[in-house]
Amino acid sequence: MLEFFKVLADDTASSGAGEPAKQNPWMLVILGVVLVAFIVMTVIQNRKRKKQMAQEQEKKDMLCPGTKVITIGGVMGVVTQVNYEENSFVLDSEGTLMKFDKRAIYQMDLPESAKKVEPAKEVVKEEVKEEVKAEPKKAKKSTKKSAKKEVEEVKEEVKEEVTEEVKEEVTEEVKEEVKE
Repeated sequence: MLEFFKVLADDTASSGAGEPAKQNPWMLVILGVVLVAFIVMTVIQNRKRKKQMAQEQEKKDMLCPGTKVITIGGVMGVVTQVNYEENSFVLDSEGTLMKFDKRAIYQMDLPESAKKVEPAKEVVKEEVKEEVKAEPKKAKKSTKKSAKKEVEEVKEEVKEEVTEEVKEEVTEEVKEEVKE
């Protein structure tokens, strides 16, 4: 392999005092292959990064009261309130309430009731697909946006149900702690 590069280097060097250097087409081929490989690797890495960011965003969207959170500043606590319009939440850390933006989440541990939302979301997607298959005339009229809107509405309903369950659980836990 080394000899191949030596030959390429020798071919590109000038052959005499007054002659210009020869152009070797293999150098251009190698350069082209390296350039294409670099571009392909960059595209693949960008796709992976976007997919990972989408998964993180989806997880942060599932934030609900009762979720244990560690912020980027190292503050640990339990979420007590979530404001979806402001994209923020209130964190209870040893009795101190602090308001954070969702972007400040470093790590989070969803309560069991919130983990039920993801399978429910898949069930909703399947139900919407079945409805679209069952009614082809409506499917032609409906758009992808309307189907997404329906999924989002059901997702919000499930979030509200889960939030209510978590509030009840947290209330019971607080009552038990106060009794002790």
